[in-house]
Amino acid sequence: LKRLSQPSTRPPRTVVVGGAEPSRAEAPGMEVDPPAVRSIHARWVATAEAGDAPILEDQVILMDRGRISNIMPRASFEGTPDLHLPTHVVIPGLVNCHTHTPMTLLRGYADALPLQEWLHEHIFPTEGKFVAMAAKEDADEFVRRGSELAVYEMLKTGTTLFNDMYFNGEVTADVVDKAGVRAVLAPMGLLYFAEEQFAGALKQNTDWCRKLVSGGGYERVYPSMIPHSAYMVPEAKLQEAKAAYEAALGGKPYIMHTHLHETVKEIEEVKEKNGGKSAVQILDSLGMLGTRSVCAHCVHMTDEEIALLAERGVSVAHNPRSNLKLGSGISPVAKMMKAGVNVCLGTDGAASNNTLDMLTEMQYASMLAKGSTCDPTVVTALDALKMATINGARALGLEGETGSLKVGKAADIVAVDLGHAEVAPIFDPLSALVFTNRRDVTHVFVDGRCLVHDGKVLSVKLDSARTEALLAKIRDFRKTLPGRENSVGSIEFCF
Repeated sequence: LKRLSQPSTRPPRTVVVGGAEPSRAEAPGMEVDPPAVRSIHARWVATAEAGDAPILEDQVILMDRGRISNIMPRASFEGTPDLHLPTHVVIPGLVNCHTHTPMTLLRGYADALPLQEWLHEHIFPTEGKFVAMAAKEDADEFVRRGSELAVYEMLKTGTTLFNDMYFNGEVTADVVDKAGVRAVLAPMGLLYFAEEQFAGALKQNTDWCRKLVSGGGYERVYPSMIPHSAYMVPEAKLQEAKAAYEAALGGKPYIMHTHLHETVKEIEEVKEKNGGKSAVQILDSLGMLGTRSVCAHCVHMTDEEIALLAERGVSVAHNPRSNLKLGSGISPVAKMMKAGVNVCLGTDGAASNNTLDMLTEMQYASMLAKGSTCDPTVVTALDALKMATINGARALGLEGETGSLKVGKAADIVAVDLGHAEVAPIFDPLSALVFTNRRDVTHVFVDGRCLVHDGKVLSVKLDSARTEALLAKIRDFRKTLPGRENSVGSIEFCF
């Protein structure tokens, strides 16, 4: 546990990191040229790669032109590594398979409410005010400030790839591109309120995604179709969306990302409106359940529905903290994994979780599965790590590019410092990673570029003044919502 050194403000070629806190004298988000790092020496490496040992000790990871070129024992490496991490476990970049990034601006906005009341009486009216019904420049401002804050938080906690669902996604894509991370998204989440509104959103999505897959977009942004759910998009409109995407993209792959069976109430409502058919049955009848389908939540699932998802190759994005906070229930993750479903992890939006921290989701996912089944052997620490990395990459069709530490893959790498008394002793680094509450992300690399160094985010600059001004407007609007008339809460945007 002894710190071997303190990080210097002007590091030599070999940087030794022993878990020191980043300086609060430096404003977060300051854009700084990242240090050139081509070799990393770590105490432990967890590759999340099938066939590898869960933990490799005393390893050097080599990077060349943005790819992992070798992983070898330190004893076999000649020379001095650029970055020395004596108390760290190095893992693949984390993959958040379900989130709504701009909703960081609504963190803690409407707590202790059932999902449908939360959505229809608080979230949807606020999004209508600041996004859907707002002038384009105002809506873009909301999305940009929320996306920047979200990407900053995700980098601080080790996420390098996320699957987003929101509005004005072209703004989020710009934030992603500048920050150097990866994202799967489209401009508009599809909800059906009126024919003209839906048709406009669908055309905007297909035009943008067509350009993206034709090489006219962003290097690390990938296309998706994002119908909110079968209870917010009628069956005929789901069919229309699928046909439009197939025609526009000419058979090129995209991710179908939707909410599925999150609450009992939504399941009952869908069946009532569709002659007894469930959302699972509707999506399957339209050919929308397959290997490129990511279904968020899946809390209330029958054995037959689980078997169908496994047969179709569907990925389920498990959101344990959001499901708990909204009182939606506990997803039968262990049962789905046993059936062969690819289960990955998501945080949901910060409005229904309050964090975008995938390390915490790993912990909750494992513990909830054990507690709900009364079986301590299910969803091990290694399972949780894979859910947050390679399973997520597989769900998004990017398992050949990222999600594990393997020679030839992108150098999407996260270093987590375990060198704290609150973590000691460490008999199993994966157990310490998943189950303790002091694991600090100190370094993040995407395509070999250092985006977080010594705990400081280098690639995202937060504009606190503009964010404060926007939050003041949100606070005033919040007072007009049911039960918030006498709200005296203040907003603090602190660094």
